[in-house]
Amino acid sequence: MLTLILASCKKRTEKRMEFPKAEFNLKTDLIDFKKKMSELDTINVWFDHSVCTYKGAERIEITKKSNLIKIRTAYKDETFDNNTEWKLVYEKEIAQTDTIWKIEEFFKRNINRQKSENKDYGTLQISHNKDKIHYFTDGLVDLNNFMKDYFETMKTLHPENIDTIYGVAIVYE
Repeated sequence: MLTLILASCKKRTEKRMEFPKAEFNLKTDLIDFKKKMSELDTINVWFDHSVCTYKGAERIEITKKSNLIKIRTAYKDETFDNNTEWKLVYEKEIAQTDTIWKIEEFFKRNINRQKSENKDYGTLQISHNKDKIHYFTDGLVDLNNFMKDYFETMKTLHPENIDTIYGVAIVYE
């Protein structure tokens, strides 16, 4: 005996889950990121500390949680350290309204460094999703001036200067 079952077909209305999208635009919002980024955003910063025979790099991850900006920094020394793995240097949380760490002013002050015709990668690279901004230097004197500006800006966030990440430690005898 063969039984035939007919089912009525009804159109199902499916609701797709929509996830919130980040509205942060790296190129236009970088100089005001503390206010404009959301909890969906992560800004990655990479700074090449290499000069002459010294080779080192820093990477920073910046995220937001509520009204706090979270900064996580790692450093890799490839000159004097036999273990060239990334080492956590510090993790900090600052208020979104913080006025001490003036990194946004640093980005704005150096906006003219974003163009280069003869280099692929800048001394400073900032990325968000698939967008990237590179800051370039031209020659050793310019590199040292750029690094000095960067170090002075970063020391306001991390005055402890562990492992001399932001400049050479002065030893008094």
